[in-house]
Amino acid sequence: MKNIIIFKNDRLGDLFHSLNGINNIMNEHKDDNIEIYLSNYSKSFSFLFDKTNVKINYLNYSLSLIEKLKIFKIFLNNSIDKVFILSPKNYFFYLSLFFKKTKFYGVTIKEKNKERPITYINKFLFKFRTNNRKVKKRGESIKYIIEDLCSNNLQSNDRMININPKCNFNFEIFLQNKYCHFHFKKFLYEKKNWSFSNLNTFLNILIKNKYKVLLTSDIEKNEFNKIFKDKFKTIDFEDSNNNELPSDLTDDIIYLENIKSLDLFNLIKNASLVVSPHGTMTVMASYLNVPVLDIFDNTINKIAFYEYKPDNKNYKFMILKSFSEKQLFKIERLLSDV
Repeated sequence: MKNIIIFKNDRLGDLFHSLNGINNIMNEHKDDNIEIYLSNYSKSFSFLFDKTNVKINYLNYSLSLIEKLKIFKIFLNNSIDKVFILSPKNYFFYLSLFFKKTKFYGVTIKEKNKERPITYINKFLFKFRTNNRKVKKRGESIKYIIEDLCSNNLQSNDRMININPKCNFNFEIFLQNKYCHFHFKKFLYEKKNWSFSNLNTFLNILIKNKYKVLLTSDIEKNEFNKIFKDKFKTIDFEDSNNNELPSDLTDDIIYLENIKSLDLFNLIKNASLVVSPHGTMTVMASYLNVPVLDIFDNTINKIAFYEYKPDNKNYKFMILKSFSEKQLFKIERLLSDV
């Protein structure tokens, strides 16, 4: 029985870009011990790897000195057969200098005036794939790079993780409706000077397109949360009196407050459309092949856009600008052919 380690201690959206690659590893090593090191950002999504041979550990996004020493000690005291470095932090690569009997696989990065790791380290890696951010034209997506690094020639129907987690709420009623999951982030809409009235106009375009709207928002409480609770039917997932969702969706807009990770996953998985500022919601929806309207602001880096652009055929995106008739027309046009 082999011992396999996967380092993936970064943000949740990055985790979903890596799921096909991690699934390749888990399918190749079904009878081996696998330890996955996630970040605390991804802790609530550990259900993605619910296998008897998989153990989940947690690290900080930026490793502390104590964490580095603990990892080094693990390698000293155990025989590790393979290590997959899917979070390109320099410390993980330096381990290959000391533990020559271990096969290290890694995603390396080239950026302007920066490399992770330095080129010299690459010769100690058993296999690596480079994400070259210095290339100005469209390059390979990070999802493809990781999947290729972890490839074991699986059939296409084996590549995605089969996830059917049990959630706390009954989502059966949603399956009988065409609904849109709309995620709101204050910083983006506030940056473009959108009022609640402007936002409500956006929501009503979705309703006009025959969607029920299930609304979620920032974890941090702000004035918009209060407005949502006042204006829309609200279900608080932290209210112990709520043990199921409503028996029908008579309301066009329902605000889901304090939704938990398992419930959020199922909400997105069963949606007809996900509309959200670019991030965890749109990456998760794209992984699940749910139609997406991804919302960016005009600071998006073109190289980063291509690096993280999903291969979801039902993916659309827009640049959010100040509210105007032109912006409304753009939204209506994008939603009309979803």
